Amino acid sequence: MVAAAGLAACGGSGASASGADRDRYGYRVGSDDRRETMQVRPIADSTRYLVYPAVVDSVAVRAAGRPAPGDAVAVEVLVQGALPDACAELTEVTQSREGHFVAVDLTMRQPLETVCAAVVRPFRFYVVLDGGFEAGSYTLRVNGKPTPFQVLSVREDADR
Repeated sequence: MVAAAGLAACGGSGASASGADRDRYGYRVGSDDRRETMQVRPIADSTRYLVYPAVVDSVAVRAAGRPAPGDAVAVEVLVQGALPDACAELTEVTQSREGHFVAVDLTMRQPLETVCAAVVRPFRFYVVLDGGFEAGSYTLRVNGKPTPFQVLSVREDADR
């Protein structure tokens, strides 16, 4: 019987289903009217764009499932930020990993020579990190902003 599996980010468990974690991590569909869940939209036309790093307000990390003992954990990241106007879109996400350091770069784009309504649009964006994560401490950098997180080991319940 699996007794403990989890992942902690900044001292709190992101794997829990408590109300506080739901408030921090967010829902994927329809319950948060303040933040739109964004998708990456690759450039598919001849429009010229200004491309630059997306504005990131916060990052939350959690396990993306429960592994069996001895298996690596999949890790999911929620990035929350804001787009500066009505035309801006998320355009690309890239990842790299070296040992216990993971870098995620999220870019946005704005069309050149287009007038856009100046309205700040809060967003949330979910990304599953590539590969599995063994128990240990890690550092995630999203657009240069570091977020430490820890993958807890999965162990057999000794009482059963």
